[in-house]
Amino acid sequence: METPREQNPAHLAWEGRVGSIPLRIEVPHAGKIFAEWQSPNGNRSKFSKSIEEFEKGVLFQLVISEGEAGMAAAEEALKAVALAEAERPAPVRQEAPRKKGKQKVRQHRRSRRPARR
Repeated sequence: METPREQNPAHLAWEGRVGSIPLRIEVPHAGKIFAEWQSPNGNRSKFSKSIEEFEKGVLFQLVISEGEAGMAAAEEALKAVALAEAERPAPVRQEAPRKKGKQKVRQHRRSRRPARR
């Protein structure tokens, strides 16, 4: 069975290697970046809400572990993510009209019971 990410290849922003580590980056819409990579410790993945968070949380970690060999690929991946975010705007949420609730019964000033009519 395919995962939703495999069903829609349009989300793929960049796929390649940062040094010797394979990295796959998907951008379903602006404000949501998904990265998957295989480190020596196992498979890793991270959702980021911004390019800055992605750069600090994923690319910085990969460049530190790979050294100068991964710098060019990391910069290329960062540019691809910025381009993908510009092409895919964030979905606009449509708010449903608010329903008025049942009106409260007005209580008498000295009592907890409703006023007589």
